[in-house]
Amino acid sequence: MSVDKKRVVYAFPHLGAGAAVYNAWSKYAQEQSQLLFKAIEIPGRGALGGEAHIQELDELVNKLADALHLHYVSAQDQCQDWITFGHSFGGVISMAVNQLLERKYGMRPTFSIISASPAPCVQEQENLHLLSDEAILEKIRRDKGTPEAVLNQPLIANRLIKQLRSDYTVKSQFGALKHMRVKQPLTLITASKDFDVPERDVFAWQEHSTGKTKHVEVAGDHFAIYDNWDVVEREMLQGLVSEQPVC
Repeated sequence: MSVDKKRVVYAFPHLGAGAAVYNAWSKYAQEQSQLLFKAIEIPGRGALGGEAHIQELDELVNKLADALHLHYVSAQDQCQDWITFGHSFGGVISMAVNQLLERKYGMRPTFSIISASPAPCVQEQENLHLLSDEAILEKIRRDKGTPEAVLNQPLIANRLIKQLRSDYTVKSQFGALKHMRVKQPLTLITASKDFDVPERDVFAWQEHSTGKTKHVEVAGDHFAIYDNWDVVEREMLQGLVSEQPVC
C-alpha cells in the first residue's frame, strides 16, 4: 500500500457503548501511517448525544450507512481502501451496514473484522429491553465491562441503562438478519476465555459471507480484544486483501 494513501478503518462499538470505547485505539492508530481510524458514533451518545436514541434496526443501519458513505467520500482522496471492525453487537451492526452500503452505494470493504460476535443465523430471540432498570444495571455488573466506580455514579449509570435498553431493542430485531449475505472476506476473532460467546457461534459468520474467512484467537474474556491492539493492528494492516473494494 502506498505510504501516501491510507486504509480507513470504521470501528463499530459493542452493545451500550459509543465511539469513546475506541479512544485508546484512535491514539495508537495515529502512530500508524497506513491507517485512518474512524470510530462510528451511535445516535444519542458521545458527539451525537443531542440526537434521539434509535430503537429500530433498519433506521439505525440506514443512518450509519449514510454517515459512513459521506465520510468516505470526503476522505477518498487520501484513502486507498476501507475496512470495518465490529465487536460483539457492533459486529452484527457493521455487517448490516456493509450489506446496505453495497446495495445503496455500490461500496464494499476490502475485508471486515468481527470480534466476539455471534452470527445472526445462530442468535436466539432476546427481549432484554423489557428488563427493569435494576435488572439491566445488575447485568452490566455481571458482564464486567464497566468499572464499578462508574456504575456507582447515578447519572452515568442511568445513561448507560438508557443506551443499553436502546441497543437491546435493536438486538431483539436481529432475527431479520438471519439470511444476510456479504461478499467480502472476514477475519473472525475469538477470545480463549469468552464464556458469553462460544467459538462456534462466531464461526457461523461463514454462513453470511461468500468470501474467505480467517480465524484469530486472543487470550482473555469477552472484552479482551480492547487490550490486544497489537493483534488488531496486524489484522487491520494485513487482513484478507485478495479482492479490491468496490467504490
